[in-house]
Formats: sequence, C-alpha cells, structure tokens
Amino acid sequence: APKGSEIIEIMGKQFAWQVRYPGADGKIGKYHFRKIDAVNEFGIDFNDSASYDDFIPLELHLPKGKSVHLRIRSRDVLHSVFLPHFRVKMDAVPGMPTSFWFTPTISTAEMRVKLNKPEFNYELACTEVCGRAHYAMRFLVVVDEPADYEKWKASQKSWVSLNAEYVSTKAPKS
Repeated sequence: APKGSEIIEIMGKQFAWQVRYPGADGKIGKYHFRKIDAVNEFGIDFNDSASYDDFIPLELHLPKGKSVHLRIRSRDVLHSVFLPHFRVKMDAVPGMPTSFWFTPTISTAEMRVKLNKPEFNYELACTEVCGRAHYAMRFLVVVDEPADYEKWKASQKSWVSLNAEYVSTKAPKS
C-alpha cells in the first residue's frame, strides 16, 4: 500500500466480521492467538504499547479519496472479505494474514444520490461458505468525506478505555 495509507485490521470469525483501527499513534498493536478470549476477541497483546489506543467500532468507516490498507485475518475457518461495490475480494485464512489496498472514490452519501436510493449502504460480505450462518457475515461500510472521517475517528474510544477492568488483569505490571 502507498505510504500514508489508512490501516485497518479486519478479522473474520464464525459468523461475524470485526475491525480494529489504530489510535492517535497510527499503529495497530500486536496480537497473539493465545490471548483471544470472550472479552479480547482480537487477541490484543498488551505488551505492545501501540495497542492501548486502538479502537474496535461496529462499522467499517473508510475515508473517501485516501488509500486504505486492509490487513486481514481469520480466527477459525476460511472466510473471504468481499467489498462488492469496490470490486475487491481477498481470502481471510487462519494462521496466514493477507492484505490488500484500494482507494474509495464515492462517499456513501454520494452513492445514495447517484443510485437514487436513500437507503443504500456499502457492505462487507463473506463469499466463502464458512458454515451454517455464513449468510449472516455482513458488515456495514461507510465511506466518509475526509473531514467527517477524521471527526468520526476522533470520537472513538479506545478498546482499552472501554475495558479497563479487564485490561488491568491482563496488562504487564510495571
């Protein structure tokens, strides 16, 4: 991906997508599969200080006009990251991180006008038959104007701040 790309981690699991963004430091913290549990679904490694400002929203937001580098992984079985409106697709393979980059060029608001569909939303889907609830692996994607994207990012709370009690039992003691 070009230097300065927005980096976003996408993780597939039966039967959902989750995304993780870097915080103000611009770095997504490390993870380890052995750290995955019911609370820490990404397996965030608290030995890495870059993890402390990462955030995990319920929607995938992308900035219009800026390259986006998606770092992809799977927790369990083969999934496939499919963003049909962007014509991009990449497998999410357990134990083998993959990635791709692209540049969104039409915001969600612009696409609604262009299609004359006020209810239109971009989506992330799974195109790998990954089990019984495969059909449920859909995730809302919002393409924001650059200023709106930065405002949205600034409004997000870090995962650590939302799970302080949990982190206090897992973080290394100083």
